[in-house]
Amino acid sequence: MDKEQIVKRKLLLTEWAKKLYSIPDEVWFKPFNQGTWGTADVISHFISWDQFLIENRLPFLLREESFPAMVFDSELINKSASEYARSGISKENLLSEFILIRKSLVSLIELLPLATFKRPYPLKKDISISEYFIGLINHDLKHKEQIDEFLNSYY
Repeated sequence: MDKEQIVKRKLLLTEWAKKLYSIPDEVWFKPFNQGTWGTADVISHFISWDQFLIENRLPFLLREESFPAMVFDSELINKSASEYARSGISKENLLSEFILIRKSLVSLIELLPLATFKRPYPLKKDISISEYFIGLINHDLKHKEQIDEFLNSYY
């Protein structure tokens, strides 16, 4: 997958997300299964990880610098995302925030030179930066399908 396709696919999720504005609030927060996330949690999850990339990955890729040494807890990031989704923020504001942050992320990806996509990903030398982004796209699609299946079974 080339840079143009990566940008397009990352941005496509914003168009899909616009359809979620019409979900009733009782469905917006309803878990997919007992003890799992609901749609609101997943959208907040997208926001948290996009923000992580914006702050901790893309600036370093743009400057062709090594990533800073850091310890992060993905479980804590995901838990915080779920808490944020349920903090009282409206569905409309959460969706708008996701769309804005995803567009910001895509804008930064667009700034990366083509050659960057062929380089090894700094933290996993066995994959390229392009393959790293493909993995992120697949992750997006997994969650999108999860939401779509839930909504299709609900209605």
